[in-house]
This record gives sequence, C-alpha cells and structure tokens, in this order.
Amino acid sequence: MKVGVLLAVAMATCKCQAQEFSVHALLQSAVGRDLPTGCVGNATAAAWTDGFKAAVDTMMQRTKRTMQLGLTSVAQGVLKLIEEIPECGDSVKFKPLKEQAERLKVLASTRSLAGLDATVKYEPLKGLTLGGIDVHAELNALLVAWQMNNGPDMVGKALAKFLAEFSEDSDADAEVPSLPVESPTHRPGALQRTTSFWASLLNSAFGRLSDNSRPVAESCVADGTAHLNADKFDEAFGRMMQKSQRSMQAGLRILAVAVSTLLENLEEHIACQQPLRASAGAARLRAAASRLETLVGTRSLVNPGTKVKYEAMQHLNIGGVDVHLELNKLIGSWIQDKAAHEVGDSLADFFEDFREQEEEVEEATGELTDLTKMWSDAVSAAGGCSAQGCFQEDLLTQMAHEIEAAIELMLKKRRKTMQQGLKELADAVDKQVSAMPALCQECPGLLIIRRGSRKVRKLTRMLVVDYGTYIKYEALKSLEVGGVDVHSELNAFLVAWKLRGRREAGQPLGQLLQRFATITGHDEF
Repeated sequence: MKVGVLLAVAMATCKCQAQEFSVHALLQSAVGRDLPTGCVGNATAAAWTDGFKAAVDTMMQRTKRTMQLGLTSVAQGVLKLIEEIPECGDSVKFKPLKEQAERLKVLASTRSLAGLDATVKYEPLKGLTLGGIDVHAELNALLVAWQMNNGPDMVGKALAKFLAEFSEDSDADAEVPSLPVESPTHRPGALQRTTSFWASLLNSAFGRLSDNSRPVAESCVADGTAHLNADKFDEAFGRMMQKSQRSMQAGLRILAVAVSTLLENLEEHIACQQPLRASAGAARLRAAASRLETLVGTRSLVNPGTKVKYEAMQHLNIGGVDVHLELNKLIGSWIQDKAAHEVGDSLADFFEDFREQEEEVEEATGELTDLTKMWSDAVSAAGGCSAQGCFQEDLLTQMAHEIEAAIELMLKKRRKTMQQGLKELADAVDKQVSAMPALCQECPGLLIIRRGSRKVRKLTRMLVVDYGTYIKYEALKSLEVGGVDVHSELNAFLVAWKLRGRREAGQPLGQLLQRFATITGHDEF
C-alpha cells in the first residue's frame, strides 16, 4: 500500500477532540482497565503531554541520534508518569508497561542504533530496527495517532502496542537443561576465592572505567562473598560454554545479576559504603550490569539465530552490539586462572559495551536548515526562482510556531476552527514574505505565495454570514476556498508537516499557496 494511501486512511479515522488531551483516558486505554477518576493530577498530565510532544518532535527530525533521544524520552516519560500516579491504584496493573518502558530506555540509549550510518534518516512508514526488533509499524501507528490528534484512547492503544514489542522473553526464566561441555567444567581456584582477589578485580575494573580511586578495601569483602561470587562466575561461564542460545542467555543473566549483587553487598559494609557511592567506576559498572540484565531478558536480542549455536571466537550479538571478542577474553581470563587485575580489566572491557550512548557532537555540514529548506522548496513549487539569502532563521522559527498553531486548529476539523486555522496560516506566510528584502519579494514564486496568502487572509475575514459562501468545508471530505477545491493540497501539506517533518513540507506548502492564488477576485492590497 502506498504511503499516501496509508496516511489518508489514518486521517480518515481521525476523531480529533476539542477538549484538552486526557492522560487519564490514555492510561486507561494503555492498561485496559478503568482507573479512579482524577487519579492523574493536572501537573503530572501536563508534564507528560509536554514531554511526549517534545519526544515526538525530536524523532521527527529523523536522524539516528534524534531517534535515539526521542525514544529514550518516550520511555522516561512513561516511567515518570507511572511513578507519579500512586492514586491510580494497584501498581501491578502498571507492571508490564513499566518493565517494557525500562527495556525501551535501555535499548534506545545503548549502542544498538550505532550500526546505522549517520547519514541515514529515519523514514516514518519505512523501517526502524531497534536492538534486533523491527518496530517501525508500531512506532508509525503511535506517531500517526498522536500527530493527527486521534484522541487519548487511540494514542493509549498505540502506545501499549508499541511498548509490547519490548516485552520480556517468555522463555527468559525457563530452566536451561544441563548439556555436556567440550572441556572439563572449571572450578574456581583457591586464588579466586580470596577476599584480596575480589578487591583487586573490582579496583582494576573501575580503573579501566576511568576511575582510579580504588574504593574497595580488602576488609570490605567477606570470605562468604568471595566464595559465593567465585561460584556464580563459574556457573555463568559454564552455562555460556554449553554453546546454545538459551544457555548463553542464561549465563549472561547470571553474570549481570552477580555483578549487581556484589556491588550492592559491598556498599552495605561501613568501610566501603561512602567510597563506593562516590565511585564513578562503580556507577558505570552497576549501570552496565543492569542494562545487560535487561537486554538478555528482551526477546530477539541475543541473536545468533534460533538454530545457530554460540561459537566462541565467531559471533555473539547482544542488543545490536557484537561482544564476542570481549566475552571470549573474559571467559578465557577466568577459566585460565589469570591474575585478578587481568580478570578485572576483561570484565570492564566486556561491560563497557553496554554503556549508555554518549552524546555525539554533530558537526556542521553546511546543509540548509530544515526551515530554510522548507521555504526554498515552497518558493520553487509555487513559481520558481532562487531565494537564497532571503531568509532569516529567527523569523522562520517564529513562522513555524505560528503554522503549528494554525494546523492544530485545522485538525480539530470543525468549520470555525478550519476557518481560523486557514486565517492564521495565511497570516504567518504573509508576515514572512513581508519581512523579506524588497528585491526578494520580486521573485516569481514569492509573488505567487504572497498573492495566495492574501486572498485567503481576505476571505477568512469575511463576516460570519458570508462564511458558507466563500469557505465550504465538510470534515474529511471536502474543502473549497473562494470556489477553489484545495482539499487534496491541504491534506498533502498537513501530512508532510505532521508526519514527515518540516524539511519535507515545503513543496506541498508551495503547491497549496499556488492553488490559493488561483482564487478569482478577493485580492488584498
């Protein structure tokens, strides 16, 4: 099915609401249960709505990085919303949603998207794979529901369906059958059961993670803790060496939990409590272990293939990151009874692969900004000529805000709001052209744009009694302005602006204004 058809269907099903967006109704739809009236406070609802809108706007910029940032914001918004609504009742009903959002947050902020070329743009209705999960259809449905004002019920259902893609693997906790291994099972040597070994291992790992404070004193590690973690590491690596996907997944989870538990236990010791809490290395290792635990519990993420066994020195992909070299080094250092600092370095190198995605500084490319590109395309589509040097970014930004407000009115799909939206669109465009240098205004494309905007300005200022004569509108069916049918041109512009991004809205905007310019009479001077 073509993109235009899909979007037309989405618009045809739009049931826009005049009232303020109800986050309470969205939550009820997402969890599939009734919630106590008024359990979502106004401030909480407003914060979520603003945050979600900002996340969508970020994703609509359609770069690898903005997609990551937007998805992370969506996840964080859901988590914060659930945290701030205890009045909505039993937390069990929100548990699946919360766990799914946690996994999305991990995936979106992991290097799972780093395999995308930096020049690849996110295309709504085309494709997006996140950590091995293809989520483009579900994300598109969510974006369409939100951008086209389909109402809280449809947005809630779309959000729930999108997050469901990050459900826990139903087999993640299944018992892994014990399989014979190719080499004798390794048992921890005497050195690996000593308190000094674990203190040295952790301090070396922290140092590898750029923290040389050495916060773990040998006195913090109890004999029982050393013995327990030696057994846990041996169990984890033993599972991994069974060389099946499921045993690999189980071993990775055991390792992640063991590291997290070890750090928690050490923090309880009075001598290590403050140094560990202040340790940047401990924080990085703890966060990476938590992220690994989340990743191996999410379906499709340990992805050597359901019928392909894990083969050491060949391939292991977790959350979109190939970690087989780092894991082989870690397993080798452990089963060969290497020194504590070597095991610690290998542990840090492995967990470093699960660090949170760092901010990338985007270099200037010399390309036109989205708004400049939009306006240039509009001028070309309306009548041509180069308008280079005619645009001021601050004025374009102001125009974009005004157009956004106009579109929101149109999407309410009532006669009065359509008239008001057309008026505000025409005002915004005319203001932009009027602010340009006189020489620029002689450009043929800009002359047509100005003529079209001024005709609409005059028509939308007609008395109410004249409204039905000059502007005829039937929601989702037809729109005539001054006797000219502009329904398809307006829809094309709305779809481009709301779903493909401002950068691609220029051509349909120019075509719409060119169509307005063909209205007979009603010139404004």
